[in-house]
Amino acid sequence: MKELETIVEALESGNASLEESLDMYQKGIELTKLCQTKLQAAEEKMAKVVTETDEEKPFEVEGE
Repeated sequence: MKELETIVEALESGNASLEESLDMYQKGIELTKLCQTKLQAAEEKMAKVVTETDEEKPFEVEGE
């Protein structure tokens, strides 16, 4: 995430050449995909609750 923030700052500064900007943009896209994959995996883990008997069941919010 920190590297992605650095890339955004560098692109916003406008000091990079077109080629450098394209390279940074491509790297940013790759990092974004990686972050999305990790976030999705974390969300899937959090969507399940493991009971005391190690049985997984969907997470339920009380009051719904």
